[in-house]
Amino acid sequence: MLIMVGKIMDFKQIEAFVNVVEHASFSKAAEAIFMSQPSVSTYISSLEKELGTVLINRSTKEVSPTVAGKIFYENAKALLALKNNTTERIKSLSGSFSGEITVLASSVPAQYILPEMLAGFASLYPDISFVVRQCDTLDVSRGIASQAAEIGFAGGVEDNGKCDFIEFMTEEMVMIAPVDRGFVYSRKYALNEILYGHRFISREKGSGTRAQYEAFFSRQGVDLKRVNAGICFDNTQSIINAVVSGLGVSMVSKLAAGAFIRQGMVMPLMLDIGLPGRKFYYVLKKNFVHSHLVDLFVMFLGSCNKVPHMVGDMI
Repeated sequence: MLIMVGKIMDFKQIEAFVNVVEHASFSKAAEAIFMSQPSVSTYISSLEKELGTVLINRSTKEVSPTVAGKIFYENAKALLALKNNTTERIKSLSGSFSGEITVLASSVPAQYILPEMLAGFASLYPDISFVVRQCDTLDVSRGIASQAAEIGFAGGVEDNGKCDFIEFMTEEMVMIAPVDRGFVYSRKYALNEILYGHRFISREKGSGTRAQYEAFFSRQGVDLKRVNAGICFDNTQSIINAVVSGLGVSMVSKLAAGAFIRQGMVMPLMLDIGLPGRKFYYVLKKNFVHSHLVDLFVMFLGSCNKVPHMVGDMI
C-alpha cells in the first residue's frame, strides 16, 4: 500500500481504476481482475474520496476518465509497474523467471525477426511467454507511449517524445521485380528508370519501411510525385505477392524477400547505386520503470550481435 497525504492508498484501488479506464467498463474491469462489480465501484469511489476529485465519468454510455483521471492514470500505471517489477525482482533472487511480456511489432520484425529471437529466448527462459501484436511503426510508438504494451519493435523512428528507440540490428533492402516481364538479371538499372518507368508498389503511410526508402529516394534526387505509386499494402507479404503476380516492382526487406528470390518467384534488380541498410529498433517508454522480465529480454537482445544469423543466408 502507499501512504499519500496522510491517507492510505491501496494498490487494489489503483488496479481497479486502471482496468476501468482500459476496459471503459466497470463490469469488464471486474472480470479482468476477478472482482465483483460492486467491489470495483467501491474501490473507485473510495479512491476519488481520498483524492478529493472525480476520476471517472459515469454519466455517459461509455465510461471514460475525467481530465484528472487521465493525469492520474499515467501515474497509476507507473505505480503498478513499479510494484510488479519489485515483486518480479524479489522472485528472481530464487532463480525463477516466469510471466508474460506484451509486444507491439511492425510487420518485418513481427514476421521475420521475432520468431527466431523468441525461440532463442524461450530456450533460456521457458516459463516466460509473449503476446505479440502486429501494427505499423506509428502505432508501435503510440502503443508503447500509452503503455498498451511493454516493448515494441519497429523499422523506423516515430519520435513522439515519449519513447526511446534503440537500434538492435540492421539489414539490407532489395528492389524486386516480377519474372518473365522483360527485366534482365545481369543489367544495372538506374533508380529513376525503375521508379518512373514501372508501377511501384508501396507500403502504407506510417510504415517504417516506406519512410526509410522515401528518404533514400529523395536523397538520390527522385521526384516522389513522379513515382507511380498508386497501389499500396499494409504488409510486406502482400507486396511481395503482388510483385509475384506481375503487378509492379517494389523495394522490400531482404529478410522478407529471400525465400521468394531463391525459389525464382521474384527477381532482384541490380541498381547503379547501392541500396541503404535498414535499421531496426526496440522501443521502450521513456522514464518508465520496466518490468524485470523486459529488462531480461533487453539484455538478451544485446547479446544477439545486432544481426540474426539468418540475415546473411537469405539471398
